[in-house]
Amino acid sequence: MSIPMIRIAGLLAAALLTSCASLTGKSDPFAIYSPRLSAAPSTAGAPVAWQLAIDTPLTSSALDSNRIVVMPSPGVLQIYPAARWRDPAPQLLRGLVVEGFERSGRILGVGAATAGLHADIGLSIDLRAFQAEIDTGGARAVVRFQASLLDFATNRVFATRSFEASAPAASSDVAGLFPAFEAALDQVVPHLVDWTLAEGEKRRPPAAGP
Repeated sequence: MSIPMIRIAGLLAAALLTSCASLTGKSDPFAIYSPRLSAAPSTAGAPVAWQLAIDTPLTSSALDSNRIVVMPSPGVLQIYPAARWRDPAPQLLRGLVVEGFERSGRILGVGAATAGLHADIGLSIDLRAFQAEIDTGGARAVVRFQASLLDFATNRVFATRSFEASAPAASSDVAGLFPAFEAALDQVVPHLVDWTLAEGEKRRPPAAGP
């Protein structure tokens, strides 16, 4: 048999094995994790008059997935094979950020940019870390991103800020890390909400009374 034919036969065998696995319906089991917010934003004040559209965060291909990422050593990314987020990390974070604004009770018009909201300000997020990290100090969950606010009236960015939170985990497995992810999100999401509302009010102050 020639070399090309050997390669073809190998590909056919691999395809057959894949088809058999699909027919049997067998796959490795995995758990789905769905983080929740428990902390409320600390900001106080009257409801704002403007509306906010939140873009789906941009991120690397490694984080743009529902796989749970772990960094066992600096610069090395792996995944937990038996665990998934309920949604890819960018959509998961966006949903929690929308919820954070709703919990503030200060903004009525807020939602994902894809919802078609007639917004005055846009919030974009560049997601840099959404992962477990393990070092000599133990395991921890890390969430880090850059946020930018865009005034749709001028189409100009008027405020940017970096946000980061980490929380120690009870262990390096997913069960031990999941509460740490919730704790990190409970730190960073309220801070983002507070900052956005404060900067938005500077940009679009309430209309003066008669």
